[in-house]
Formats: sequence, C-alpha cells, structure tokens
Amino acid sequence: MPGPKTHDIFYQQLKRKLHPDTLKNLPHYDEYRLFAQGHDFLIYHDFYKLWNSKKLHHNIQNSVLLQEHKFQQFVYCFLKTAKNNGAIEDEQTRLFIGPGYIMHHLLDAYTHPFIIYYAGDHTRDPNNKTWQHGIVENLIDIHMMKTYEKIDPKVYPVYQDFAYQQVTTNGLLQTLDQSLYEIYGISNGGNIFNLSFYQVSLFMKAMKFDKLGLKRLIFDKIDPFLKGTSSFSYHREVRDVTVYLNEEHELWFNPLDANIQSTESFMDLYHKALTDGAYIIDQLEKICESGMVHRDDIYSLIPNVASTYGLECGRKFEIQNKKVYKK
Repeated sequence: MPGPKTHDIFYQQLKRKLHPDTLKNLPHYDEYRLFAQGHDFLIYHDFYKLWNSKKLHHNIQNSVLLQEHKFQQFVYCFLKTAKNNGAIEDEQTRLFIGPGYIMHHLLDAYTHPFIIYYAGDHTRDPNNKTWQHGIVENLIDIHMMKTYEKIDPKVYPVYQDFAYQQVTTNGLLQTLDQSLYEIYGISNGGNIFNLSFYQVSLFMKAMKFDKLGLKRLIFDKIDPFLKGTSSFSYHREVRDVTVYLNEEHELWFNPLDANIQSTESFMDLYHKALTDGAYIIDQLEKICESGMVHRDDIYSLIPNVASTYGLECGRKFEIQNKKVYKK
C-alpha cells in the first residue's frame, strides 16, 4: 500500500475526474472518504491489542489474501451478492466497492512495485536494520499532504480526516460477510470491517499525529528492536522523500520481474491510476445502476492484479531487485 493519507487524497482527487452522471448517483461521495483504506482495514483492525500477537498476525495474513489473490473474483462476488440482497441499490455499498476498495487496490498495484523497488523491502524482516518500506510510505504521505492539501503534517490533527460517524448499512455488512467468506474463507468479515471503520482514526492519532515530535524520538529509539516503528509519526522532514520519488525518471524494474522496466516517477504512476481509475468507476456505476451484473463484464473491466506487485494474482512473490535500501 501507499500510506493512509495518500489513499485518502487519491479518493478526493478521483472525484474530480468522474463523469457528472456518476457523481449524480453518488451525492454523499465526500462523506465516505474513509472507504479509501480498502483491504488495509484488516490491518488496522484491533491494531492496539499488542498483547495478542497471534490475532494481529492473523489480521495481516487475511489482508495479504485480499492483496494478492482472487481480486477479480472477489469484486464480482461482492457485486453479485449485493445485487441478490438488494444492497447494490445503496450508495454506501457502491462507494465502498468502487471508489473505495477497488481504487485502493489498483492504486497499490500501480505504485507498489515502484515503492518496493526503491525501498528495497516489502514486509518486516528481522534480518534488516529497519522496515524501509513503511518509512518510504510515511514520507510519501507527508509529501502528498504538503503538496496537495497545503498543510503541515507535523502539527495537523490528521486523525480528524479519518473520523467515521455514518451508520454502516446492514446491506454492506452482509455483502462483505458473504463475499469474504465465499472467496477467502474469512468469517465475520462484515463485523471486522465495521469495527475497523471506527479504529482507523485511533490508529492515526496514536501512530501518525505527533505535534511535538516526541513520538518520533521514541519510535526511532526502539526501531532497532521492533523493526518498523520508524515508519510512524508525521513529524518528519519532507525533503527526505526526494530520493524515493524518481523525479529524474531513472530506469527501475518491477521487483518480481526485471524484464518489466519503467522510467516513470511515483507521481506519473499516481496520475495514471487516477485516469484509468476514473474510467473504471464510471463504467462500474453504469453496471450497478442497470442491475445487470455479469461475470464477463466485471472481468473485462477489473484487472486481476495483485496490489503488491502489480501483476497477475496468485504468483509467488519474492523481491528480485533492490535500489536504495541495503541490509
């Protein structure tokens, strides 16, 4: 994933590219920007229960299932289930699956290979000196906030952007329950997501908001032992992100396949995802509005790509290329 604020900003900018007919059907678009966190809701679920490492690891593994396996199948199953139970007529359900879940996954698929290449790692590895991937995503969040929202991430109460006051419809929760179980074998998925909707703000307040910079000092101090705490706190210098943006358009490689090469910058990929994503959401809204949810239509519209490496789902993922980070 890019960080939570990058996804949040993407959701807001996507709206400007959507067709007027799409927006007419989604009058409460702005109220559900939290849905932009997509499959990462599983990571945020009960994140503060540090005493239950087994449960937290289980949450991460479930998130990986959604990231790397059966993306097309899940989207189709969700829409088919929503059609059958009537939830497809609910704006909230469509905002969750379209501008929220699908766009989170595809922004990841466009930019994640780039981030992995420049960070040099993906998940936490006790053999590495830190979790560089998380650090890069944190810096990109800071860059996006300063560039597009013109705010100072060091002092801005960012958790307010993730407050969730709306009552989640039973149709959405039932659809999540059934489709998550049918595709991934995840039980009680609707309730897990529903709880996470209210927990993301707490995560942002506890881990990212750092007005005085004290958390940053603590996180960096314990990072050599916990391998990843330096990925927290927005009280950092935006200039540190420069090396990870590829504004010079140097050649880089997909971390899974060195034959896939590019000179695109992070922002090139980000804007490409916006353009392609707007087309997908416009077409998806037409399908939902018609109520004619056919497998072939969904499969032709939604690419079956993993959000981690941007290629076909279900491949064995092992990083082959490292640019900046050294063990």
